Amino acid sequence: MIEGKGLGNKKINRVGVSLSNSYHKKLANLAIACQTKPTSLAGLIIERCLDDASMVSQLQNEFGVYMTYRVIPITKHDADGVTYKLIGDE
Repeated sequence: MIEGKGLGNKKINRVGVSLSNSYHKKLANLAIACQTKPTSLAGLIIERCLDDASMVSQLQNEFGVYMTYRVIPITKHDADGVTYKLIGDE
């Protein structure tokens, strides 16, 4: 399937996220404050974190990712969002 072709910006990939009760309550309260659904807000938070180079680096440092599997977020001026390049592919 061609990414984004004829889908009308429809999201087609689902990810199940399990939250503790306290984080679910935080998400629900924030969703109410932002006047959105909790699932939509959770998706937005995940997208923003994946596009944030400092967050990606922090997570990789925290989980001790091997250098060959580390990713480098790359922002291209002609594309939306961020793409990842594996250091091992260099």
